[in-house]
This record gives sequence, structure tokens and C-alpha cells, in this order.
Amino acid sequence: MGLLLLWWMRDRVRVELLPKQRVVIQFDFTGAANETYWLILTREDVSVCLTAPEFEIDILVTADLATLFEVWLGRADYAGALQDRRIVVDALPALARAFPTWFAYSPAAAAVRTVRAGM
Repeated sequence: MGLLLLWWMRDRVRVELLPKQRVVIQFDFTGAANETYWLILTREDVSVCLTAPEFEIDILVTADLATLFEVWLGRADYAGALQDRRIVVDALPALARAFPTWFAYSPAAAAVRTVRAGM
């Protein structure tokens, strides 16, 4: 399931917000299954890797897979998941702050957040 989520995330990267240099993100998923995948982000291309790339890791994301799905879908708050340590981002502070802005999230996420806010 982690691979499917990363594939969706790959399609929703806001490349115009990426830094000029390549960024390599390692995702260590926990929960129902322990899985590790990588995203390699550049302004020209976004790749999902099933094996460790030959580049230095810039960001390490350790996350409960279900929680990251919930954030992606707009059902959970990213900041809350960080605070509860269900998502942990290990990176230089500037990269850690920028990381969540690089993704447009699910096309339905904005509507889901609006509905949840009205409840």
C-alpha cells in the first residue's frame, strides 16, 4: 500500500516549489506492514524507487502508513500527526518545513477538510 500512496504523491508534486537541487526522500512505513520506498524529486522529474538510490538521503520520513494515507486524503492534519509523532520527518530544518508544501495532496483533500471543519 505504501507504494500506491507514493505513486499518487508522485503525480501531485508541486515541482515549482522544489529547491533547485535534487531532493531524495526515504519513506519508512510502519503499521500493518513495514515498507521502505524513496522519492527522488527534481524540477524536471519525480521518480519512485523500490530500491535504495545511489544518492544521499535528504529527508527521512518515518510514518504510520495509515496516518499518511489519512493526511493525503484530507482526513487528518499533518501538523497533528507530527505533534503526535505518527509522522516523523528527519531533515535539515529548512527541508523539513518545506516538505509538506511540495505536495498538492489528494484532489479531494480540500473538500474533505472543508466538510470535516463544518462538523
